[in-house]
Amino acid sequence: MEVSHERVEKIQGFARNRQKAEGFYDQQQISSSDIQAYERKLDDTLRELQDRVKRQEEDIRSLRAANANDIYEISTEPSIRIAQIQRAKKAYDSLLNSDADLPEPESPLPSLVALEETLRIIQESKISVSVTAEKIAAARQRLKTEETNLRSAQSIRDGLRKRIESIKKDRSANREKPPFEVAREILQEQQQRKHDLDKDTDRIREALHNFCDENLASMIAAENLGGPAVGDIADVSDATLAAGYTRLGKPKKPKAIEEDDQNTNQHRIDDMLRRQTGQERNQPPNRREAAATEIHELLDALLDAGSSYTDLPEESAASRFLVRAKVAQFHPRDARRLRLIDFGRSLHD
Repeated sequence: MEVSHERVEKIQGFARNRQKAEGFYDQQQISSSDIQAYERKLDDTLRELQDRVKRQEEDIRSLRAANANDIYEISTEPSIRIAQIQRAKKAYDSLLNSDADLPEPESPLPSLVALEETLRIIQESKISVSVTAEKIAAARQRLKTEETNLRSAQSIRDGLRKRIESIKKDRSANREKPPFEVAREILQEQQQRKHDLDKDTDRIREALHNFCDENLASMIAAENLGGPAVGDIADVSDATLAAGYTRLGKPKKPKAIEEDDQNTNQHRIDDMLRRQTGQERNQPPNRREAAATEIHELLDALLDAGSSYTDLPEESAASRFLVRAKVAQFHPRDARRLRLIDFGRSLHD
């Protein structure tokens, strides 16, 4: 909403006059008689307006009653229609030539009308200010978003430029070299990459086997014996595995405890060292060692097979644990076949 400069000056002049009047009334003590006189003037003005409205309504009714042909009802006869138009023209001419019926100078009506108009303009200005503030906030938020997008586009542009320059340099360098030298460098890069990949694979496989020896072997052996599932109990001792489990899955009471927890941990370390050095014990392995060997063989077979299925001699706690851990999956039609999950594809590809 735009407010003209002339209207703003009128409002400012009215505000100044009002301030002067308020200052004048503040300096002078207004008596009750003055207030009553002002209220009587307002009442007289209101009665005058009401009387004027009544007189105009009576004049309109009398004119409508005197004229049989109402100008508001369009007649189909040409003569009557012409008479209606002539009367309407005379009425408008008389209104244009007559003096404006304005209130008297001492009437408070102009001040009241000006005050009402001022309040309306102030209210519209407040609404316009709130709407403009919302638009400014939305524009600022959009500006921030556009600035972020601009920075991202500039980063992408800089990266693409660097990449293009690098490719150009590589091409120029390759053009200067003979083909056999370029092929030899590519072959060396591929061999180095394969060497690094094999090294990382061996390191990860060793860490996986250590994790199986230290954590999974005892839990898998317990599940094979009818005990709790892998993960329900964090640590299972060799004495518990030697004693076995009841039909309800509870550990049996061992007849004699041959070694404490420290000896158990020491045996585990010794077993790991013997497995790494390739040494085997003459006596048969215990249940934890058998479970460790089982999970090692299963993992090695799955890793060597890749995305192909591996045939299992029988279902075991190790295979069930790998399936529950979402590391491997059974064949849809044969539970004796297992393969590792390729995380780049769906489970059922």
